[in-house]
Amino acid sequence: MSALTKKWMGLRNWETRDLLIVATLGIVPGLALLPVVFTGFTIRAALGPLGTILNAELFYLPGLMTLYIVRKPGASILNGVFVGLVWIPLTPFGLAVTIPTIVARIGSVIPFFLTRYRRYNRATMLVSGASAGLLSLGAIYVPSSFQILAVPVQGVLIVGHDLSGAILSGLLAKRLSDKLAETGALLAYPVVDDVDIGA
Repeated sequence: MSALTKKWMGLRNWETRDLLIVATLGIVPGLALLPVVFTGFTIRAALGPLGTILNAELFYLPGLMTLYIVRKPGASILNGVFVGLVWIPLTPFGLAVTIPTIVARIGSVIPFFLTRYRRYNRATMLVSGASAGLLSLGAIYVPSSFQILAVPVQGVLIVGHDLSGAILSGLLAKRLSDKLAETGALLAYPVVDDVDIGA
């Protein structure tokens, strides 16, 4: 049996504490990001499509933190479901935001899947965040009619979401999680074994 297969079979070994932190990192940030959900549409109305670059990647931050801390397949996506449980009933456009956010979480998993869930360093987190940003942008590209924009604008959108995802999601998620681990609050999770204090 391959190491990757064993990882996926590890889904059976989820503990209550794993589900609790996945839910906590979904519900609490979901509530905290409610103002961002509302202001995001205002920013987009004012700045047009490029306004999506400014705050969209904050929506993926809880998913990447969950992935980095819990380190189990499906953790990030399940976290997105909990975020959606907050957004859908509390905002008039919760589903419109939740779907690309969950798609982004699928994107965030890809680099870890390719490394067989063995690398949780800064480089992998950066790529994970970038991948999340690109897939999320892809989920709203046609519904938002971005394909009819001028090519340079589309280029800025793609590069902007890529870089914003890497920095505001990937890098920031690692930084916040490492700082949280340093407090001793995450002693039950593997993140404490390789906290990069200087990252």
